[in-house]
Amino acid sequence: MKSTAIMGTLEIVGEISEIKVKDEFLIMNIRTTIPVGWNLRAALTHKDIITLIKLLFKPKNLFYILFGFGKPRNEANIPDY
Repeated sequence: MKSTAIMGTLEIVGEISEIKVKDEFLIMNIRTTIPVGWNLRAALTHKDIITLIKLLFKPKNLFYILFGFGKPRNEANIPDY
């Protein structure tokens, strides 16, 4: 993930730690590890989830999900996108 905020551009490494339903949203918790340990939350609407599913089922993305080819060996060295 990349963030542009008061501190400038900051590259953050983390992982999804939990997904739960709250009210009308699917809440995704993300625990960052590099450069600092933060807990981030994203509230996904029904429309967001449908969009995510459509994007995940694109052939290139689905192939990656099923077979895991191309995973970065060192997550701290994820290329600039």
